[in-house]
Amino acid sequence: MRPNDAATAIASALAQTSEEISRAVKRMRGVMQTGAADCECRDRMEEALRDLERLEGARITERLIGLADNQRRRIEALLVLLGDFNPNEPGALDEGMIAEAGLLFGDIAAAAELASNLLKRARRLQLASED
Repeated sequence: MRPNDAATAIASALAQTSEEISRAVKRMRGVMQTGAADCECRDRMEEALRDLERLEGARITERLIGLADNQRRRIEALLVLLGDFNPNEPGALDEGMIAEAGLLFGDIAAAAELASNLLKRARRLQLASED
């Protein structure tokens, strides 16, 4: 599995976990509302559920941001490799160098797209936890 594939799989798993947490909290709220608990107990339980959602959302958001940072570091490493590509030296650019530079640019684009998607997911999750 390529690094980007692994990061995508992790991000999908985190998103699924976030959805599962939200569904579990909704089920718990439903049970609380149908129960005969007094209002004070119900209020404390609701507060605890909100805290749980907030903490889990923050944990998942932090993990998504960490995965995006991994992609940033990957891009930095790829840029170092791309340093050998100098179009101002036409004689030094052979077919292999051009092909390798093309692959490096493709890897950079893929890592940047993945990082962008990870950060978008993190932001959506962050906004959802603020509501």
